[in-house]
Amino acid sequence: MAGHLAEEIANLREEAEAAIGDAGSPGELEQVRVSYLGREGKLTSAFRALGRLPQDERPAAGAAANEARARIAAALARRREELEAAGAAAEAAGQQLDATLPGRGPEIGHPHPLMTTLERLLDIFVGMGYEVTGGPEIEWYTLNWTALNYPPDHPAMDEQDSFYVSDQIMLRTHTSPAQIRAMRARHHDSCPVRGLDWRFPPSEVLAQCRCTPAPTRVVVPGRTYRREAVTLTHHDIFHQIEGLLVDDGITLADLKGTLAIFLREYLGPQTRIRFRPDFFPFTEPSADFSVDCELCAGRGCRFCKESGWVEIGGSGLVHPNVLIAGGYDPDRVSGFAFGFGVERIAQRRYGIEHIRTLYENDMRFLRQF
Repeated sequence: MAGHLAEEIANLREEAEAAIGDAGSPGELEQVRVSYLGREGKLTSAFRALGRLPQDERPAAGAAANEARARIAAALARRREELEAAGAAAEAAGQQLDATLPGRGPEIGHPHPLMTTLERLLDIFVGMGYEVTGGPEIEWYTLNWTALNYPPDHPAMDEQDSFYVSDQIMLRTHTSPAQIRAMRARHHDSCPVRGLDWRFPPSEVLAQCRCTPAPTRVVVPGRTYRREAVTLTHHDIFHQIEGLLVDDGITLADLKGTLAIFLREYLGPQTRIRFRPDFFPFTEPSADFSVDCELCAGRGCRFCKESGWVEIGGSGLVHPNVLIAGGYDPDRVSGFAFGFGVERIAQRRYGIEHIRTLYENDMRFLRQF
């Protein structure tokens, strides 16, 4: 019986070595290992049969079985190394440069439609003689509210409508604080107004002035933040452009003419514009301005809330208290201010229904521009 088992073990060894040599991948090699050396493998079953042999026949048969297992394990190790070496060589060959293949051109990016819109808008204002300036997104409470003539109990100051860092510092809700910064920057270098702490009472700034400040003509682009629900035309983070002109004899007619020229220059000469009385703490009189809806050609749709008009922003003559906060004498000069969302202009220009599309970074959308 021992001779028969030894012959069976020798046949299994030869069979296993042949299967190992035919394995063409690490996965196939692992299947061969399990088939012969696994818990239910063929050679493992032969080891279990050793226990049924007579005591004197077991040593010889056991030695033959151990030798077969060792030779199979060695053959597995050699074949595994061969397969790994062949795989590494194939990978290296695939990474080699083939000079006969056509070249791959670089994928060139392009500006986001929102930034394209912003740059074009600023170009128009620069052509009208405005200076582009800026302001911090994290702003003093005083400049965001008090200096702009907001009453202490105005609902926009609530934490449910605005983002606060502390009692004195917040994320700006509009670019209008830059009006105060721009006006104070027009004072002479030696004028105390330029060095005033931003928490200084705005109503007392004019009393500190020791000069005649230069006229102010600026536009201020920037990101702003409000606690708002996202709708077709509203977002909690959005971009604004603020405009300010302070000089002698500025009237509401100058404001209307400026906005009409700007909107028709960007949206086209056929654009219809509507001004309506409104209220803003920092302007008096105040007006919002709208353009006819591009998506429905003024007939009424979901985007324009069935009105045929899309509100772009607010405007008005600068309130005397705001001029005082900037260090200007309202009895000597006047000015106008306006502000609008860049996203709404982009939506109108490109026929984009939902403002959220501008922020989703969907390449299917962005590749259109």
